[in-house]
Amino acid sequence: ARPCPRPVAGRGGALDYRAPGLAERLAALAPDGVDVHVDTSGHNDLRTAVALLARRGRIVLMSGARDEPVLPAGPLYMKDGSVRGFVISHATVAELAGAAQAVNERLAAGGLRPRAVEYHPMSEAALLHDRMERGELHGRRAVLRP
Repeated sequence: ARPCPRPVAGRGGALDYRAPGLAERLAALAPDGVDVHVDTSGHNDLRTAVALLARRGRIVLMSGARDEPVLPAGPLYMKDGSVRGFVISHATVAELAGAAQAVNERLAAGGLRPRAVEYHPMSEAALLHDRMERGELHGRRAVLRP
C-alpha cells in the first residue's frame, strides 16, 4: 500500500447514508472525486460510485453478494478507474497479520477510537463470547487482560 496524497479515512466529514441526497453531499465533500469508494450497505450503487470516483480511483466491493448492479463502463474507463472485490475470508494469513499490525499501530498512535471499550479479566472470556454471540457487543470493543 502507498500513502494517499489526499485526506484519509473520511476526515472530510461524516454522513448518514440513510439521509436523502447522499451522493450530492459526498460530491460536495470531495469535489475532485474520491480515490476509493467502499459501500458496505449491501447494495452496490455503481452509477453513483463511478460518478463520485476521481481519476484513477477504485471501487471496492465487499458486500451485496447477490446484488447485480449496472456498471457504467464508459464513464469508469474514461476515468481510468477500476473495480475490485474483497472477501476477508479469502485473505492469506500474511495479509491478515499485516492488516492487524497496521490497525494496532493506528490504535497505539491514537488514530483509531472505538465507540466504547470494556476491559475484563481473562477469566471472563466465555461470558464475553456469549455476549458477542447474542449481539450485545455491537459497537463495543472488549479487551481481555491476563
